[in-house]
Amino acid sequence: METRKLQEVGGGTYTVSIPKEWATDNRLEAGMELRLYSHLDGSIVVRSSAEDVEQLAGATVEVDGDDPERIQRAIRTAHADGFETVTLTPRTSFTDAGRRGARSAVRNLVGMDILSESKTEITVKHLLDSSNVSIHQALVQLQYVALSLHGDATAAFVDADDDAHAHIDKRANRAARFARMITRHFSRSLVSLDELDRLNVSRTDLFDYYTTARRLDAVVDRAVRTARIGEKLPEPLSEEVAADVRSASENARSSVDDAVTAVLEERDCVRTAHEAIEHRDEAVAAVETLEQTLFDGSRVESVPTAVALTSALDHLRRTANHGRAVATIAVRAAVRTENLDSRT
Repeated sequence: METRKLQEVGGGTYTVSIPKEWATDNRLEAGMELRLYSHLDGSIVVRSSAEDVEQLAGATVEVDGDDPERIQRAIRTAHADGFETVTLTPRTSFTDAGRRGARSAVRNLVGMDILSESKTEITVKHLLDSSNVSIHQALVQLQYVALSLHGDATAAFVDADDDAHAHIDKRANRAARFARMITRHFSRSLVSLDELDRLNVSRTDLFDYYTTARRLDAVVDRAVRTARIGEKLPEPLSEEVAADVRSASENARSSVDDAVTAVLEERDCVRTAHEAIEHRDEAVAAVETLEQTLFDGSRVESVPTAVALTSALDHLRRTANHGRAVATIAVRAAVRTENLDSRT
């Protein structure tokens, strides 16, 4: 890092000299026009090129026109990278199935729409201005959907409900929309400081929201897997075992819920984070007790049921551990905020 003195010139204007090496490397000469960008974090960025956000104006991706899954993956990837407009070009031509795949991908992405569609080109565009987006609220919505879904998935498992998958999948898709939305804006912030200003969020807070969203996305994945296991159960769990599974599941969800709340709210966040860790420990202890009964065969007689329950308990343990990980994010943020504030 180099330092420069702030100097005052005529008319009350302030100037700061720039390093000669930087000017030479960027082919700058006296008299050239530079661009200055001031940001909410108190920084000023000097650039010789166009506004940084313009780097994300558009992308072109070549795909197999008859492969819906690859087309969907390409659109989701470009959306996550933060591009405003994505143009897909086929190696040969787009089939009807390929175009349906593109429409399906767009429906599951917040703010995306298809601008044009033909056999030789599909163009999709993100229409939602970042200044109208609340990452905080998106995370709140993801928290609610993920945890309510987890509760329903647990119920579907203990009841051996093989008709719950449609409802579970629909809500999982809704959760994914919020998670992808947060990922998109986080990715844009890595390229453009202007994105942070539009979102009205600090880089550190946005990173915490992004990592928390990834954990919630993983909780949704564990819930979906648990519901799938329930479809394979030959019969519902006994009332005694089902009650213990529900209790462990409730503690796991409470761990995640408290931890996410600690990330979102500054008030009593450390206390809430520690409560999340306590719920995690209770959930893991309950899981280990249930696993011991499976080992000694004292409560589950059917081998298929024991196998299914073993897998479900593993998903519960991992869900609880996600709660602990998010709680750690909250505590770290609290320490950072307290110490940074004390220096201002």
